[in-house]
Amino acid sequence: MTVLEYTIHGIRRGFRVTWSFVFAGAFAAAIVAGLFSDVATSGARKAAAICMFGVWAAAFGVNVHRRLAGSGRTAATSWRADLELGLLLVVATHALVQISGGLTSPAYPLIFILVAFLVVYTPQWVGFTLVTATIGLELGFVALAGANASLPAAVIHALFIVLFSLLNLVFTRREVSRTRRQAAENLARDRIAVADDARAFRLTVATSEARPASARGEEQERLARCTVGEVRRSMYHHVDLLKRTMGLNTCVLLWLDGCGETLRIFECVSDVTEHIATRKIDRKEGVVGAIIQSRTPLALKGAKPGGASLPYYESPVATTDFLGVPVIEHGAVRGVLCADRVDGRSFGTVDQENLVGAVESILQIVSNERIFAQLERAKTEQTKLLSASELLTKALTLDDVVEAALDASGRLAPFDLAAVALATDRGRLVVRAVRGETVEPLVGVEVADTTGLAGSVLKNRHYLPYRGEFDPSQQIIFTKKAQKAFARMRSALVLPLTAGDEALGALVLATEAPSAYPDDVRTMLQVMINQLGTALQNARMVRRLEELATTDGLTGLPNHRVFQEELDRQLAHSLRFSTETSLILCDVDKFKAVNDTYGHPVGDVVLKGLGETLRRNVVRDTDLPARYGGEEFIVICSGTGTEGAQKLAERIRRDLEGQAFRSEKGEFRCTISMGIATYPAHARSKEELIGRADIALYAAKEGGRNQVRVWQKEMRQKGGA
Repeated sequence: MTVLEYTIHGIRRGFRVTWSFVFAGAFAAAIVAGLFSDVATSGARKAAAICMFGVWAAAFGVNVHRRLAGSGRTAATSWRADLELGLLLVVATHALVQISGGLTSPAYPLIFILVAFLVVYTPQWVGFTLVTATIGLELGFVALAGANASLPAAVIHALFIVLFSLLNLVFTRREVSRTRRQAAENLARDRIAVADDARAFRLTVATSEARPASARGEEQERLARCTVGEVRRSMYHHVDLLKRTMGLNTCVLLWLDGCGETLRIFECVSDVTEHIATRKIDRKEGVVGAIIQSRTPLALKGAKPGGASLPYYESPVATTDFLGVPVIEHGAVRGVLCADRVDGRSFGTVDQENLVGAVESILQIVSNERIFAQLERAKTEQTKLLSASELLTKALTLDDVVEAALDASGRLAPFDLAAVALATDRGRLVVRAVRGETVEPLVGVEVADTTGLAGSVLKNRHYLPYRGEFDPSQQIIFTKKAQKAFARMRSALVLPLTAGDEALGALVLATEAPSAYPDDVRTMLQVMINQLGTALQNARMVRRLEELATTDGLTGLPNHRVFQEELDRQLAHSLRFSTETSLILCDVDKFKAVNDTYGHPVGDVVLKGLGETLRRNVVRDTDLPARYGGEEFIVICSGTGTEGAQKLAERIRRDLEGQAFRSEKGEFRCTISMGIATYPAHARSKEELIGRADIALYAAKEGGRNQVRVWQKEMRQKGGA
């Protein structure tokens, strides 16, 4: 796109953004100038006003269309559109008021209505901007017209506009907040009712206490609503069918709550619903209490309505006959199914059999739904465990396993803070990974493996604290210094990570919600950490295999293969960025004599010593010391020329020369000879670079050993021992 096209595009875009504001400003200027004051008496002003309103209608229609049809709008463009539409409404309303008589116009209340609408249905800063524009228009017109007598009225109007808009905003927002709060309370009551019903039917072990919103909590709630709803529909069907087929006045199913102390009316079909009690009924009250106590059906003739006799009525009903059947499941009374009549017909054996059959059917439905809920929970848990297992299976390195452990834990249990601490060979626990908002105090924490809850868990191989109930002021997870990360937590789990008899570390989960880790959650986590322990052990084995494949077993330095791969990478980097790479090839002087004189074990000590010397002196991360083979070692110096490589080589040579090695035959010293070659100054390929470093090393040997030589053209090829 050319500069001219960019300019035209910018002008068009700016015009689309500003033309509505420009028109609104022009319209406002016309209002302040009094263009609409004498429209009825001036033909020219009337024509101008008609033209202005015509353009206004077009502008307003375009903006409304964009506002309603626009997709993918950002917050900024949405606010700008609200401001454009609001300004157009403000200037149009002021124009109408000015046409109909100005400040004393009967249409003036339209301005109050407009500001009330704008402050409620636009963002707050947009609303107050429009209120300011409304007041400014009125004061500007009065000031420019010189209507001093109208100025006090304009000021009063402005104060009323501000007061009206503020009051409307405050009361409207307060009503919205009240409505939202009431809706939230109703939702909470509904959730508690569902949880109570689920407990009463033994469908779930969830408590009625409010729990934090989480994917697991939502799944449990959906499952509870589904099963409870199905049970309630079936109960109502049975109760309604009994009432219609047996000619009953009332058929009611009373069910014991989760505590087993009071009865609630779960389903009721009655001809006198206005008399049905809404209170909870004591399990010992009236004939219902007698049925629960005797655990047998009870039929009454001439039953006394209401009160102590029929407690499910709160006011007298002229009942003549009553029949009640206990609901007994696995030897425990769950409730009572009651029926009564007002026509004098007694309940017989067939009626009792009908109620007993209905009770058996209801219990079968509850049992089926209970099994369904258990299967659904088991399926959900197995799905989560499978997902967690897949995460752990894919992880091969230790860091990947630790991260996968935190991801898997998040799928099984809620947490606001999570950490994985691994045991070291030195009897320490080191925090390797942390998730959450307050992670800073935990990053890199290292403690003794007997300190805090983490140490106790590792020692005893059992989770802590008991039932996941956590008091941060009394229970220390790692150290007192790191404890501030858990200051707001009310639930915590510290789980041991083991593989067989080996203690590998601890997994820590914590959340601000109380009672967040019930038995089922702990069970799933326990299954997961069993696999996690195996994954950690496998990751350590993989790391060990990698070390064996890339590390020299004697000196701990990278081996020949790693050297070759790193040299390829460094030379490619040097070629791309035109930098230098130097090689320092080292060889222990008279090493065969050391082995022959002091023995091969002592020779190994010398090689280890040289390896330590290289590690101590080659400190840059970009450089690589490696064992080249036998008593030869090599150093890759990245981005280093010949002079820098010489300085490093001399430092290494002097360091080893000053070391004394002990043997059974006494102390002795060793020296090294070193050859240097630099890419691209001395060689243009990897093979050539290694070969010329070897030639320089041979020159150092021939020159008397214990010295550093740089490759020169006149050096001859290695030809002898």
